[in-house]
Amino acid sequence: MSKKTISFVSTRGRGLNTDLQLVKDNLMAALPEVEFEYYLNKTATKIPLINTKMEDARRTFCTEAQNIICMDPSIPIKIPSASERERRLLLATPFDYQFNIFMKYHDNPDQPKKQTFIRCTHVMPGSPFTAKLFHSFYEWEDNVTFLDDIPLPISWDILQEEKRTTVKKQLEFYFPQAKGKKILSILLVGQKPEPEDGSEPVNLFDNFNLKKIMDYIDDDWFVITNNWDLVELSYQLPYQYSSKFGYIKNKISLNDMMYLSDMLITNSSKHAGNFSITKKPIYYLEYLPKIFGNFIKKFYPSMYLKDLDQLLTLDFSNTELSPEQKNFCQEFSYDPTENPSETIEKLFKY
Repeated sequence: MSKKTISFVSTRGRGLNTDLQLVKDNLMAALPEVEFEYYLNKTATKIPLINTKMEDARRTFCTEAQNIICMDPSIPIKIPSASERERRLLLATPFDYQFNIFMKYHDNPDQPKKQTFIRCTHVMPGSPFTAKLFHSFYEWEDNVTFLDDIPLPISWDILQEEKRTTVKKQLEFYFPQAKGKKILSILLVGQKPEPEDGSEPVNLFDNFNLKKIMDYIDDDWFVITNNWDLVELSYQLPYQYSSKFGYIKNKISLNDMMYLSDMLITNSSKHAGNFSITKKPIYYLEYLPKIFGNFIKKFYPSMYLKDLDQLLTLDFSNTELSPEQKNFCQEFSYDPTENPSETIEKLFKY
């Protein structure tokens, strides 16, 4: 009898994201008799012939896989339906594609439903928003099971006190000046376009006065960022401002910052969605074009910051959620009543 296998599939250039990594670590410990396989090859390149070969390879791998776990549209439509004993689980990490689909159907609700995930047997939407999105705009096979009312693994993990304590110690090791302060994380993602003349990319925050912004933010806050444009801007600050500002690259991961942030400013749908379980203030900062930004601007306008200067409109003495922030957190996170990793373990323990 062949050994049972579980395959982690990610073909959009994201590798094993945090949700997949947490699930993998738990399953490897809980199911030592299971063999794990990985297909992490990006299938979209600038060379059509390579794309065709990569798609063929992905289709073959997923057809032959016993069980699959993915977190984006990585399971091909053109493979057979799963057998009764096979599991194909989608962890619906809130990437930008969800907001792209939502906005398209909001503007034109008569479009046919998408078949993108039709070969999945189980779906963990992670939030009421994604559950409604998937039910409304996607087709599913009759036997699909939605694992509703369960947060995604990273969202659950953000609330675990042991991990929070570990990350806090790490932060205070690198930035002892942050000890005892509230943490404002400015986490920005995206690749700036390369200038056609081969010169250095422009600093997108070049025209803003960071000193004025830092003076506005109360002294009981420590600002931390992953963004190099902000770091370059910080060179204008006198030395004493190092007690209020830090750069996390090669020190602390973006995901880890969500474990200890008291306020999150981001342009990432993934980080905003995952952080919403904390019920702490979230804002969207415009930095590179994102469909998520259009979504926030339209449906949660008080959370939308068009530029850095709008930080001067925030009340840093009050960390109570605004009505829109409360609605956002309710829409983008389930209450942490069930450990998602334990649910997934039971799903594959057969």
